[in-house]
Amino acid sequence: MKIMESVGGELLRLPSGLRERLLHVLADLAEAEQDPARRDFLKGFPFAIGMAGAEES
Repeated sequence: MKIMESVGGELLRLPSGLRERLLHVLADLAEAEQDPARRDFLKGFPFAIGMAGAEES
């Protein structure tokens, strides 16, 4: 969990254009993923680290 928090913190420091690109890439990966657990992880990751949610509200 500590590693995930560290990675999340670094990703939140990305410039907004790169954060947006990352969100799109994660969404594309989730859509293409066959494994339900991996798909759920990819969909939930941006919310788990705080990258998504504020934009959606």
